[in-house]
Amino acid sequence: MRILDLKDPGQLKTLSIPQLESLAQEIRSFLIQSLSKTGGHLSSNLGIVELTLALHYVFESPKDRLLFDVGHQSYVHKILTGRAPRFATLRQRHGLSGFQKREESPHDPWEAGHSSTSLSAALGLAVARDLQKESGEVISVIGDGALTGGMAMEALNNIGMRKEKVIIVYNDNDMSISPNHAGFKNHLTTLRSSRAYRSVKRDVKAGLEPSPALLNGLSSIRDVLRDSLVDGGLFQQFGLDYLGPVDGHNLPELIRTLETAREHHGSVVVHVRTRKGMGYGPAQQDRTGQWHGVPPFDPATGRFRSSGCAGEESWSLIIADAVSRLAAKDPRITVLTPAMANGSKLLQFAAKYPDRFFDCGIAEEHTVTAAGGMAAGGLRPFVSIYSSFLQRAYDQVLHDVARQHLPVVFGVDRAGLVGEDGDTHQGIYDIAFLRTIPDVVICQPKDAQEAQDLVYSAFLHSDPCFIRYPRGTTAAKRKDVLEEIQTGTWTWFDEGTPEQIVITYGPEVDRVREKAKVNGTGLRVVNARFFKPVDEAMIRELFAMGLPVTVFETDVSQGGLSSAIRDCLAKSGDPVPAFHVIGLPDAFIPHGSVRALRKEEGISLEDLFDWIERKSGTDNRQAEGTRRVDAGVRPSSGEPGPSSGNGSLS
Repeated sequence: MRILDLKDPGQLKTLSIPQLESLAQEIRSFLIQSLSKTGGHLSSNLGIVELTLALHYVFESPKDRLLFDVGHQSYVHKILTGRAPRFATLRQRHGLSGFQKREESPHDPWEAGHSSTSLSAALGLAVARDLQKESGEVISVIGDGALTGGMAMEALNNIGMRKEKVIIVYNDNDMSISPNHAGFKNHLTTLRSSRAYRSVKRDVKAGLEPSPALLNGLSSIRDVLRDSLVDGGLFQQFGLDYLGPVDGHNLPELIRTLETAREHHGSVVVHVRTRKGMGYGPAQQDRTGQWHGVPPFDPATGRFRSSGCAGEESWSLIIADAVSRLAAKDPRITVLTPAMANGSKLLQFAAKYPDRFFDCGIAEEHTVTAAGGMAAGGLRPFVSIYSSFLQRAYDQVLHDVARQHLPVVFGVDRAGLVGEDGDTHQGIYDIAFLRTIPDVVICQPKDAQEAQDLVYSAFLHSDPCFIRYPRGTTAAKRKDVLEEIQTGTWTWFDEGTPEQIVITYGPEVDRVREKAKVNGTGLRVVNARFFKPVDEAMIRELFAMGLPVTVFETDVSQGGLSSAIRDCLAKSGDPVPAFHVIGLPDAFIPHGSVRALRKEEGISLEDLFDWIERKSGTDNRQAEGTRRVDAGVRPSSGEPGPSSGNGSLS
C-alpha cells in the first residue's frame, strides 16, 4: 500500500503483519525525506511508527479516540488518517499543524503543544462518553518525559479512583526532548512483563465463558495472579492494571497487547519500550536532543541546513554565556530548567558546574518554586524557561517567588512569535501576565551587549527579574566588560531630524533604525527595554515634544508595552495623549513562518513604515506650530540618548 493512498486507518486492517512492517519502513523514509525539507519533530515520530500502526490496526478511529500527549509525535497518525499528501505544507501558514488539531481532522479529538495534559483530557472524554451512553475507547499515548509533569500525576490519581475506562499507552523511550533526569523514570524501569498474567487470564476466560457466574467468582484468583505476576509499581499504587513492558518495534507483540487492553475491564496501562529516532542513524544516536525538533537538513549526511548568518549567535547562547561568566565569580549562582537544557544552550554550564545545574524535567511549577527555595536559602538562582511554558507556572511566580520578594532571575527564552510551532507555543503573552505581578522587573535587550548587561544587572539586585529574548540569532558583537543598567531606564536614538517617534523594544530597535536610515525617514527610535518599571520621566518628555508617537510591539497589545505607557500617562489625571499602536490583536496566533505571520497580523516593518509615511502626509503640517524639541536632551544623530551605568565587571 502506498502512503499517499492512505485515506482512512481502517485500510490497515486488511494488511498482513509483513505488509504492516513494510509500511512502517516506508513511513520512516517518507518522514525523513519530508522533514528534511520542512523541518519539524523528527526523532519522536521515527520512534513511534510501529506503535501508531498497531494502535490504528487494533482500534477504530475516530470512534475510538486517540490522544497524543503534547502532540508533536502525531505525524504518523496524520499519515495514517489521510494527511500524507499535505506534508509538504507541514508547519507552514495554512498548512498542516505540527500537532494534533481538532479543526484539521475528526481523528484529532484533542490538541495540545504543552506536555502532560492528555491523561486529564482522556478522563474528561471518557466521562462524557459514559454519561452520554456512547461507546468507544479513549486511548492516551504519553511519554516518560511527560509523566514527570505534576498534572499527569494528578490525572493518574483521579483515573485510578474512577470507573470510567481509559487506556494509557506509556511510551518509554528514556527521553523527553533531552534525556530524562528523574527518579520517577528510574522507578518505572523496574516494571516486569505481564505476559504470563495476560496468558493465564485469556485461557481462564476462554475456558469459563459458558459460566459467567463461575468466572466472576474467580475474580479474586485473577487478582492474586495479577499481583503475583505483574509488578505494576507506581501505576498499581494508583489502582491501575498494567501490561508490559512490550517491544515498541515488534508489531505482533504490540497488536496482541493492545487487543488485551481493549478487552480489559477498567483502566489499564500498556508499557511500551521504543527507541527515539529509530531507523535514522543521526537521530537514533542523538543523546542531546538536537534531533527532537529539526530545521531542514541533508538526509544523506545528517547535516542541518544553516539559516543563520556569519558572525551571529543565538540569543539563548548569549544569555547562557553571561550567566556562566557570573557563576565563575559567584558560587551562589545556580541554574534550573524544566527539560530545556539543550534548547536554552545550558549544556556547557551543566558540564562546568554539575553541582549547580538542575534539570527538573517537564515540571515548570516545581522548577520555579525550587528556585524560590534556593533563593530563600541564600543562593542566586537563574531559571531558563520558554515563554509559553512560563505561563504554566504563573501561580508559583506570583505566590512563591514574587510575594516573598525572592531574588530569582528568569531567562524567558523563545519570547515573541516563534512561528511554525503555532498557537500553543507563541511566546507573546508573558509581558501582559507578568505585569500584573507586584515588585517584579521585566525587560528585553535590543542586542547582545545589552543582553549580557541586563543579566549582570539582574544579579546585582534583589527583585525577581524576567529577561525575555526571542528565538533565533543576533550579531555576536559584545564587549568583555559587563556594565550595570539602571532598572527602568530607556534610551533613544535619532535618525535624521525626528519628525515622529517610534517606541519599541528588542531587536526591533535596530531594525527600525536601519530602515529609517535607508528610507531617509526622520525618527526618534526609543529603546523601551523595561516593561516594568517603565521610564516614566522619558515617557513624559517624549509626549511633551508634540511629535506623532507610534508604539510598535511584536507581542499582544492588551497588557503589553502600550498598556504600560497608557497607565503611566494616566497617573497625572490629565487626558491621555493620543498615540498609535501597532501590535498583535487579542487572538491566538496560528502556525507559519514568523515573517508570514507578522505580515498577516500587520506588525511587519513594512506596516510600520507605511503608517509613518501616511502620518507624515497628513499630520505633520497640522502639528508644525505645536512641536517642541529640547535640543539640550537630544544627542547627535545616531547616538543613543540618556542611559546609565555606574558599575561594571570585567
